[in-house]
Amino acid sequence: MKTKIYNMMHPLINDGSGTYEMADLNAYIDKITDKGCIITITEKGELQAFLAGYANDYESKTGFLSMTVVSPLVRRMGYGRRLMEFFLTDLVHKGFERCLTEVKENNTPAINTCRRAGFHELDRKGSYIILEKRLK
Repeated sequence: MKTKIYNMMHPLINDGSGTYEMADLNAYIDKITDKGCIITITEKGELQAFLAGYANDYESKTGFLSMTVVSPLVRRMGYGRRLMEFFLTDLVHKGFERCLTEVKENNTPAINTCRRAGFHELDRKGSYIILEKRLK
């Protein structure tokens, strides 16, 4: 992955199990690699967007959309929506019944993308909105 996109991302990552500083990106990627999935979109060898999530809670059949990042250079081209659709379809194929995500309450673009994908507000935790999508 190219580091250029990292400089354009929000400096904090919150995946529901903790908050990571952007400087801790390697530790966060290790966590996702061990317990989750990363889906990327590259163009001409350059990272344009990625989604990180978890599909490992087979007991409650709940997936977790941890983060979607789209480079400002390609925003409004549907990359975030396509990544989310792919992840949600994968959850359905794995037998999951719902997906959760947490979004900072002032992140209007992310909230709008989630709502268009069928997520609804479930709860609030501090400055984060917990969103849920029923898959079945």
